[in-house]
Amino acid sequence: APDIVTYGSLINGFCMQSRLDEAKQMFDLMVSNGCLPNVVTYNTLINGFCKSKKVEDGMKLFREMSQRGLVGNSITYNTLTQGFFQAGDCESAQQVFKQMVSCGVPSDIWTYSVLLDGLCKNGKLEEALVIFQDLQKSEMELDIFTYSIIIEGMCKAGKVEDAWKLFCSLNLRGVKPNVVTFTTMISGFCRKGLKEEASALFRKMKEDGPLPNDATYNMLIRAYLRDGDKAGSAELINEMRSCGFAGDASTFGLVTHMLSDGRLNKSFLDMLS
Repeated sequence: APDIVTYGSLINGFCMQSRLDEAKQMFDLMVSNGCLPNVVTYNTLINGFCKSKKVEDGMKLFREMSQRGLVGNSITYNTLTQGFFQAGDCESAQQVFKQMVSCGVPSDIWTYSVLLDGLCKNGKLEEALVIFQDLQKSEMELDIFTYSIIIEGMCKAGKVEDAWKLFCSLNLRGVKPNVVTFTTMISGFCRKGLKEEASALFRKMKEDGPLPNDATYNMLIRAYLRDGDKAGSAELINEMRSCGFAGDASTFGLVTHMLSDGRLNKSFLDMLS
């Protein structure tokens, strides 16, 4: 008879392909064959449901798991918290987090990253900053991902000066900004129309690293286009192509849109592709 590992990998396979009905059937078959699921099996299925925007079903499984006497671990809680945030339900996400704390499940930097990212993406920067301040006072080692989340949150909320202050303090904090941090900051400048600052930071990337990637180029190309700077964006497109990067879906979308209302001509699309 198949064992828990076999069932687990079959369930995982179905989840990876978003075939959740089959994953759940396999799970039920496993139970009816007397092979009891463990936390890993539950986590796999809960993650599958959350990724497919069915976080309520994930929550149902979580309750069923608890009734079986299984204790959720940080992966279970992190997955559900993230699921609720992605569904835009901040209240339930924070409930799950509170439950995690009250059950004594240790929260790691991933837990806090999920929490901060969820709050920032749902427009709750102030709440995120309160948690962020507490984290800075704690023993928890903050990584560049955590800082990047807060910098992005600040930029999205229009607090670009605050974001820049934090960005400039990273080296003092012993953290090295990566390509995502730089791209986020440049994007923040562009949103505020601070083109000089954006260009300066972009130059710094090319001179001192980390080198810009396809996301950096695409973000800047779109900013120049929205600004009506065709020459600037054409130059960037050529530079991007010579670095071996290509236009992404958002850039193509914007160019197509601008072609349709006559702001760009066809040669632009040819250059991009």
